[in-house]
Amino acid sequence: MTAGRDGLLEAFRGVRDALLSGDPEAIRELYAEDFRSHSLSGDVEGREAVLAAFGPGGVKLDMFEAEDLTVEVFGDIGILTGLGSISGSYEKTEFRHRVRFVDVFLRRAGRWRYHFSQSTEIAVEPET
Repeated sequence: MTAGRDGLLEAFRGVRDALLSGDPEAIRELYAEDFRSHSLSGDVEGREAVLAAFGPGGVKLDMFEAEDLTVEVFGDIGILTGLGSISGSYEKTEFRHRVRFVDVFLRRAGRWRYHFSQSTEIAVEPET
């Protein structure tokens, strides 16, 4: 995997692709063992919770887009911030979220691994 900004973006896109495809092996490979996330509901979740959520019969994403992306690398720490849009379904319930996010990756053994995520939902203005 490439070092620096390009490698960090490659890892970020790998996470997006793994979640879109629901690929548990790719998720396990890209997420650090000590990964944690502060979810939209305020829960703290680890890698195993993500694997369970995207396992058979779980979350199915049909869209994962990021815009207004800022990418910063400080040695072996990579920080991405941006505006994200995701949609999909879980147990026959469809969802769509627009969020501001902060994702932190750590470079370990020459590879970027997803270490931490924080998302805050943006209230959508009702259409008039």
